[in-house]
Amino acid sequence: MKIVDINNIDFDNSFLHYTNKSNLKSITQNGLLPKIGRNAKNIELTKKVFFTKGFDNTLILMDSWIKWLTLRPKSNFIYMCGSFYMKHKIFPRFVVDIIFKKWIKNDRRIERACKTLDSILINSVFLELDLKENIDFSYEDIDEVKNQAFSRKQLSYIYTYGYDLNNPKLELWNMHTLSGKTIENNKISLINCDNSTTAKDIILFMVKNTKLDIQQYCPFLNKYLEYISVY
Repeated sequence: MKIVDINNIDFDNSFLHYTNKSNLKSITQNGLLPKIGRNAKNIELTKKVFFTKGFDNTLILMDSWIKWLTLRPKSNFIYMCGSFYMKHKIFPRFVVDIIFKKWIKNDRRIERACKTLDSILINSVFLELDLKENIDFSYEDIDEVKNQAFSRKQLSYIYTYGYDLNNPKLELWNMHTLSGKTIENNKISLINCDNSTTAKDIILFMVKNTKLDIQQYCPFLNKYLEYISVY
Protein backbone atom coordinates (compact mmCIF):
# COMPACT_ATOMS: atom_id res chain seq x y z
CA MET A 1 0.00 0.00 0.00
CA LYS A 2 1.21 3.50 -0.80
CA ILE A 3 2.24 5.65 2.18
CA VAL A 4 1.70 9.41 2.25
CA ASP A 5 3.12 11.91 4.74
CA ILE A 6 0.38 13.85 6.50
CA ASN A 7 2.13 17.16 5.73
CA ASN A 8 1.66 16.47 2.02
CA ILE A 9 -2.11 16.06 2.33
CA ASP A 10 -4.59 18.83 1.55
CA PHE A 11 -5.85 19.69 5.05
CA ASP A 12 -9.19 20.96 3.73
CA ASN A 13 -10.06 18.80 0.74
CA SER A 14 -8.59 15.34 1.31
CA PHE A 15 -10.93 12.37 1.66
CA LEU A 16 -10.15 10.37 4.81
CA HIS A 17 -11.23 7.01 6.18
CA TYR A 18 -10.14 5.28 9.38
CA THR A 19 -10.16 1.56 9.97
CA ASN A 20 -8.74 -1.08 12.30
CA LYS A 21 -5.12 -2.03 11.61
CA SER A 22 -6.19 -5.64 11.18
CA ASN A 23 -8.06 -4.68 8.01
CA LEU A 24 -4.97 -3.43 6.16
CA LYS A 25 -4.05 -6.77 4.58
CA SER A 26 -7.52 -7.22 3.12
CA ILE A 27 -7.68 -3.59 1.96
CA THR A 28 -4.27 -3.91 0.27
CA GLN A 29 -5.53 -6.95 -1.64
CA ASN A 30 -9.16 -6.07 -2.31
CA GLY A 31 -9.59 -2.34 -1.72
CA LEU A 32 -12.27 -0.93 0.57
CA LEU A 33 -15.42 -2.98 0.17
CA PRO A 34 -18.84 -1.42 0.80
CA LYS A 35 -20.68 -2.90 3.77
CA ILE A 36 -23.15 -2.27 6.54
CA GLY A 37 -21.11 -2.47 9.71
CA ARG A 38 -22.23 -4.10 12.93
CA ASN A 39 -23.11 -0.74 14.50
CA ALA A 40 -25.03 0.37 11.40
CA LYS A 41 -27.46 -2.56 11.22
CA ASN A 42 -31.09 -1.34 11.34
CA ILE A 43 -29.76 2.17 10.66
CA GLU A 44 -28.15 2.19 7.21
CA LEU A 45 -30.03 0.65 4.27
CA THR A 46 -27.35 0.02 1.64
CA LYS A 47 -23.69 -0.99 1.62
CA LYS A 48 -21.26 1.92 1.38
CA VAL A 49 -17.80 3.11 2.44
CA PHE A 50 -17.85 6.13 4.77
CA PHE A 51 -15.29 8.93 4.81
CA THR A 52 -14.80 12.59 5.72
CA LYS A 53 -13.58 15.62 3.80
CA GLY A 54 -10.64 17.40 5.40
CA PHE A 55 -9.20 17.56 8.88
CA ASP A 56 -11.86 19.77 10.47
CA ASN A 57 -14.68 17.46 9.42
CA THR A 58 -12.74 14.47 10.70
CA LEU A 59 -12.56 16.11 14.14
CA ILE A 60 -16.29 16.79 13.96
CA LEU A 61 -16.80 13.09 13.24
CA MET A 62 -14.77 12.22 16.35
CA ASP A 63 -16.96 14.53 18.43
CA SER A 64 -20.03 12.82 17.00
CA TRP A 65 -18.59 9.36 17.72
CA ILE A 66 -18.02 10.20 21.38
CA LYS A 67 -21.63 11.35 21.70
CA TRP A 68 -22.84 8.19 19.99
CA LEU A 69 -20.71 6.03 22.28
CA THR A 70 -22.07 7.94 25.29
CA LEU A 71 -25.66 7.27 24.23
CA ARG A 72 -25.17 3.67 23.08
CA PRO A 73 -26.53 1.03 25.49
CA LYS A 74 -23.96 -1.44 26.80
CA SER A 75 -26.11 -4.37 25.65
CA ASN A 76 -25.86 -5.11 21.92
CA PHE A 77 -29.30 -6.71 22.08
CA ILE A 78 -30.90 -3.57 23.53
CA TYR A 79 -29.05 -1.43 20.99
CA MET A 80 -30.22 -3.52 18.03
CA CYS A 81 -33.80 -3.61 19.29
CA GLY A 82 -33.81 0.12 19.97
CA SER A 83 -32.37 1.06 16.57
CA PHE A 84 -35.04 -1.09 14.91
CA TYR A 85 -38.08 0.09 16.88
CA MET A 86 -37.14 3.77 17.10
CA LYS A 87 -38.36 4.20 13.52
CA HIS A 88 -41.88 3.06 14.40
CA LYS A 89 -44.57 5.45 15.56
CA ILE A 90 -45.77 3.06 18.25
CA PHE A 91 -42.37 3.23 19.93
CA PRO A 92 -42.51 5.46 23.06
CA ARG A 93 -39.98 8.02 21.85
CA PHE A 94 -40.44 10.22 24.91
CA VAL A 95 -38.76 7.45 26.96
CA VAL A 96 -35.68 7.59 24.73
CA ASP A 97 -35.72 11.39 24.91
CA ILE A 98 -35.62 11.26 28.70
CA ILE A 99 -32.82 8.68 28.68
CA PHE A 100 -30.73 10.56 26.09
CA LYS A 101 -31.13 13.85 27.95
CA LYS A 102 -29.81 12.21 31.10
CA TRP A 103 -27.05 10.09 29.56
CA ILE A 104 -25.53 12.86 27.40
CA LYS A 105 -24.62 14.72 30.60
CA ASN A 106 -23.46 11.68 32.55
CA ASP A 107 -19.74 12.06 33.34
CA ARG A 108 -19.26 8.32 33.81
CA ARG A 109 -20.74 7.50 30.43
CA ILE A 110 -18.72 10.25 28.75
CA GLU A 111 -15.50 8.98 30.35
CA ARG A 112 -16.31 5.44 29.24
CA ALA A 113 -16.94 6.73 25.70
CA CYS A 114 -13.58 8.55 25.72
CA LYS A 115 -11.85 5.38 26.89
CA THR A 116 -13.52 3.38 24.12
CA LEU A 117 -12.61 5.92 21.45
CA ASP A 118 -9.00 5.95 22.69
CA SER A 119 -8.81 2.18 22.30
CA ILE A 120 -10.33 2.41 18.80
CA LEU A 121 -7.85 5.07 17.69
CA ILE A 122 -4.82 3.27 19.13
CA ASN A 123 -5.74 0.21 17.09
CA SER A 124 -6.68 2.07 13.90
CA VAL A 125 -5.06 3.84 10.97
CA PHE A 126 -6.15 6.61 8.61
CA LEU A 127 -6.30 6.21 4.86
CA GLU A 128 -6.33 8.92 2.22
CA LEU A 129 -8.74 8.10 -0.61
CA ASP A 130 -8.30 9.34 -4.18
CA LEU A 131 -12.00 9.73 -5.01
CA LYS A 132 -13.71 11.25 -8.02
CA GLU A 133 -17.03 13.05 -7.78
CA ASN A 134 -19.90 11.31 -9.62
CA ILE A 135 -17.73 8.22 -10.07
CA ASP A 136 -16.99 7.20 -6.50
CA PHE A 137 -19.40 9.51 -4.65
CA SER A 138 -21.80 12.41 -5.11
CA TYR A 139 -22.19 15.54 -3.02
CA GLU A 140 -25.89 15.32 -3.93
CA ASP A 141 -26.30 11.86 -2.39
CA ILE A 142 -28.64 11.43 0.56
CA ASP A 143 -27.95 10.55 4.17
CA GLU A 144 -29.98 7.37 4.69
CA VAL A 145 -30.27 7.95 8.44
CA LYS A 146 -31.81 11.41 8.04
CA ASN A 147 -34.18 10.02 5.41
CA GLN A 148 -35.76 7.48 7.73
CA ALA A 149 -38.41 7.94 10.38
CA PHE A 150 -36.01 8.45 13.26
CA SER A 151 -37.01 11.17 15.70
CA ARG A 152 -35.46 14.48 14.69
CA LYS A 153 -35.01 15.27 18.37
CA GLN A 154 -33.05 12.10 18.96
CA LEU A 155 -30.93 12.55 15.83
CA SER A 156 -30.08 16.06 16.97
CA TYR A 157 -27.95 14.59 19.76
CA ILE A 158 -25.54 13.33 17.08
CA TYR A 159 -26.13 15.87 14.31
CA THR A 160 -25.36 18.96 16.37
CA TYR A 161 -23.11 20.88 14.01
CA GLY A 162 -25.41 23.58 12.65
CA TYR A 163 -26.82 21.46 9.84
CA ASP A 164 -30.46 21.06 8.87
CA LEU A 165 -31.79 17.65 9.86
CA ASN A 166 -34.55 18.06 7.31
CA ASN A 167 -32.03 18.46 4.50
CA PRO A 168 -31.63 14.94 3.05
CA LYS A 169 -28.13 15.46 1.66
CA LEU A 170 -25.05 13.97 3.25
CA GLU A 171 -22.66 16.22 5.16
CA LEU A 172 -18.91 16.63 4.87
CA TRP A 173 -18.21 14.96 8.23
CA ASN A 174 -20.38 11.96 7.32
CA MET A 175 -19.83 11.25 3.63
CA HIS A 176 -20.07 7.95 1.82
CA THR A 177 -19.44 6.37 -1.55
CA LEU A 178 -22.17 5.52 -3.99
CA SER A 179 -24.06 2.47 -2.75
CA GLY A 180 -22.25 -0.75 -3.60
CA LYS A 181 -19.10 1.08 -4.77
CA THR A 182 -15.73 -0.50 -3.99
CA ILE A 183 -12.72 1.81 -3.60
CA GLU A 184 -9.91 0.17 -5.54
CA ASN A 185 -6.61 -0.42 -3.73
CA ASN A 186 -4.72 1.89 -6.13
CA LYS A 187 -6.86 4.77 -4.83
CA ILE A 188 -5.84 4.20 -1.21
CA SER A 189 -2.80 5.50 0.69
CA LEU A 190 -1.81 4.90 4.32
CA ILE A 191 -1.20 8.15 6.21
CA ASN A 192 2.05 8.53 8.13
CA CYS A 193 2.66 11.18 10.80
CA ASP A 194 6.17 11.53 12.28
CA ASN A 195 6.90 7.82 11.68
CA SER A 196 3.57 6.76 13.16
CA THR A 197 0.50 5.47 11.31
CA THR A 198 -1.63 5.18 14.45
CA ALA A 199 -4.96 7.00 14.15
CA LYS A 200 -4.57 8.58 17.59
CA ASP A 201 -1.40 10.37 16.49
CA ILE A 202 -3.12 11.49 13.30
CA ILE A 203 -6.02 12.97 15.30
CA LEU A 204 -3.63 14.83 17.61
CA PHE A 205 -1.88 16.27 14.55
CA MET A 206 -5.26 17.41 13.20
CA VAL A 207 -6.08 19.04 16.54
CA LYS A 208 -2.85 21.03 16.40
CA ASN A 209 -3.58 22.16 12.84
CA THR A 210 -7.32 22.76 12.93
CA LYS A 211 -9.13 26.04 12.38
CA LEU A 212 -11.92 24.91 14.68
CA ASP A 213 -12.42 26.13 18.21
CA ILE A 214 -12.42 22.62 19.68
CA GLN A 215 -13.64 23.66 23.10
CA GLN A 216 -16.65 25.47 21.68
CA TYR A 217 -17.48 23.52 18.54
CA CYS A 218 -16.43 19.98 19.51
CA PRO A 219 -16.94 19.86 23.29
CA PHE A 220 -16.99 16.06 23.49
CA LEU A 221 -13.75 15.80 21.53
CA ASN A 222 -12.37 18.35 23.99
CA LYS A 223 -13.40 16.02 26.83
CA TYR A 224 -11.48 13.23 25.09
CA LEU A 225 -8.38 15.41 24.85
CA GLU A 226 -8.70 16.16 28.56
CA TYR A 227 -9.18 12.44 29.26
CA ILE A 228 -5.99 11.34 27.45
CA SER A 229 -3.98 14.15 29.08
CA VAL A 230 -4.91 12.68 32.48
CA TYR A 231 -4.46 9.02 31.61
